[in-house]
Amino acid sequence: MSIKKKMSGKHKLALELLLATVLSLLIGVLAANGVASLAYDYLNRKLTREGYYERRVEESLQSLQRFIDQNQVTEENVELLYIWVQKQRDIYAVFYKDVDSLFSPYQEQEQEEITYYDVELADGTPIKAELECYMGMKYYYGVDAASIVVGISCFVVLLLLLIHRKIRYINRLENELKILGGGNMEYPISIQGNDELTSLALGIEAMKNEILERQRLKAEAEKANTELVTAMSHDLRTPLTSLIGYLELLNLHRYDDETQLENYLKHCREKAFQMKKMSDRLFEYFLVYGKEEQPYQFRNVTCENLLEDLCNSQFFEWQEAGGSLDCQVEELGGSVKIDTEYMQRVTDNLVSNLKKYGDLNYPLTIRAFERQDMLHILLTNHVREQKNVVESTQIGLKTCRKIIENCEGKFDWERNDQEFTVHMELPLQSANSES
Repeated sequence: MSIKKKMSGKHKLALELLLATVLSLLIGVLAANGVASLAYDYLNRKLTREGYYERRVEESLQSLQRFIDQNQVTEENVELLYIWVQKQRDIYAVFYKDVDSLFSPYQEQEQEEITYYDVELADGTPIKAELECYMGMKYYYGVDAASIVVGISCFVVLLLLLIHRKIRYINRLENELKILGGGNMEYPISIQGNDELTSLALGIEAMKNEILERQRLKAEAEKANTELVTAMSHDLRTPLTSLIGYLELLNLHRYDDETQLENYLKHCREKAFQMKKMSDRLFEYFLVYGKEEQPYQFRNVTCENLLEDLCNSQFFEWQEAGGSLDCQVEELGGSVKIDTEYMQRVTDNLVSNLKKYGDLNYPLTIRAFERQDMLHILLTNHVREQKNVVESTQIGLKTCRKIIENCEGKFDWERNDQEFTVHMELPLQSANSES
């Protein structure tokens, strides 16, 4: 998934949750109103059937009369009727002693008809009662409560259904994280959708891959270290055994003459230098794959002095062994920033490589020129034919590359059946650079 696609879903999860909440709320309100409307229609049809209202009024009048008789309500204590009215939740009642009118100037206008019911007090006094029945109020209250419950239930259920997929995805990621935490780093992480949860899953997958890569590199390094130690211990044991043997012979004076003594000493010296080269390879390995022995101490050196040193002194061992130099140096006017001690290591590694593989019958060619703010140094020599070819680890050349790269330069080499070429590049320093 591309970065652009991931960024487009940055706030998508929040938007989805907002839309799901609004939609669930809207459907919940509609459901509540629908339930209330249907229930109201049903109650209205049931409560307005013929005779239902009259029966309810008749029942109320009988209840009123029983209350009067039981409590001996008279004109003197007529206030007791208030108790009966309070007990009737859906009855509106007003009591009159006399409501007959003699004359009304408004008889021509249509007035709302009021029905009065005759009631007799315990002392025989006749009164009239105006009753209004509010039928089924408890049912209407129940309908309101039921519609609210239905609306809330629809809202919650629909919201859970709409976000169920996200909740299931979160639970899946949680289970996969537990599997990774248990040590199974190869277990794949589920990637789906395009929102914040997707970005979270991608981050977990990237972290898992990084951990796997580190584990792989660590395993390879440990394997390489084990192989190196094993090989070096085997290689060192052979000359060390021979060296100890010669030293024992010398210590016991078991030699016939001075010639044999010199021969033993020569063999001891050869074995000692052989062990030194092996130990040097070991230190070079740790220089390439470990930390440097000491920090770099850079200073400016003119290109002319650097090449003069290379042509006149650095390859002295090659010349002493019988080799020759062919220096082809153009006019050099710049300077480079190097650490002379580490550059000496580069030269030592190159000389060691020359003595091991170079052909003394051909000169070592050194070319130097300045191009595009870089000092270019090319070393070329012929490769000596070898009967028993041993595969090289190229640790010395890798050491050279690391040193030159730490000087902000480049180091490459190329080898074929006839020639071996090294190409070094070092950045030229400006005129006002500090020494």
